[in-house]
Amino acid sequence: MSSLAEINQVFPYFFPTVVFLFGACVGSFLNVCIYRIPAGKSIVSPPSHCACGKPIAWYDNIPILGWFLLRGRARCCGRRISFRYPLVEILTAAVFCRMFMAHEPAVAFAGMFFAALMIFCAFVDIDTMTLPDFATVGGTAAGVAFSVLIPQLHSAEIGGAPFFASAVASATSAVCGIAVGSGLLYWVRLGGEVVFRREAMGEGDVILIGAIGAFCGWQGALFAIFAGSLIGAVVMLPLCAIKILFSKKSEPRKSGKGKKRSGNKEGEGDEDGGEEFAPDAIPYGPWLALGGLLYYMFFSDWVCAYFDAVGTLLFA
Repeated sequence: MSSLAEINQVFPYFFPTVVFLFGACVGSFLNVCIYRIPAGKSIVSPPSHCACGKPIAWYDNIPILGWFLLRGRARCCGRRISFRYPLVEILTAAVFCRMFMAHEPAVAFAGMFFAALMIFCAFVDIDTMTLPDFATVGGTAAGVAFSVLIPQLHSAEIGGAPFFASAVASATSAVCGIAVGSGLLYWVRLGGEVVFRREAMGEGDVILIGAIGAFCGWQGALFAIFAGSLIGAVVMLPLCAIKILFSKKSEPRKSGKGKKRSGNKEGEGDEDGGEEFAPDAIPYGPWLALGGLLYYMFFSDWVCAYFDAVGTLLFA
């Protein structure tokens, strides 16, 4: 350990750089998972290949740099390569680096796993409007496991007590996070169905917030719901308003029954017979994931201090 400390002292940017490069590699792997898993394809075989079917050379597959060296075009056929590939790699690398710099090693490692899970779920939800059960349920179980193994994840270390006591306290915090997050969002989902007479939120979102609560506790789950909803509303409401405005100008709707909305489930349409426009469904998972990551990376101490202050005022 002393030698590592000496290296960090002499080369303060060495370990952050290593973590950044590691995060970029993980981001490259996440790109494969985001594309292949929802399509039911293997993430192992075949190796990375172009849309034209030709394999991609290793030097063209270097995370981040590969896209820029190719200028966003495939070497074999000239097809355009989406900028989302380097975006996911840069995002993962930056988040990993922040986790490493903001937390002690064990908590940072758990945070990197949490970040990879959130990034995967966010982009899959954007693409498919679904969240895989293995990611949400498995992520919830992983959060509880990390909580047991790393009590520092929930600041549950009990000085002078055996590790078992700290592990139980940390696991309790994780379970409370699951119950508060999923419980609250479940009732919001039921209320939305009553008000809008249609599915207002997917079950995957309810389980995803449970996974966030398992890693971040009940405070993090509440923050993710609040922050995710606020940021999502600020970003999406103007976009939806613009879309509605331009759609009404370009294509007036005639009165009638049973018109299907673009992007919705089969058979779900406007039933009131009036002129109405409904924007495409908006995924909630990415905003919950963003809220969870913001809490873990930046706001955990502030949010916990806020709830402690509120508790002191209420129960003092």
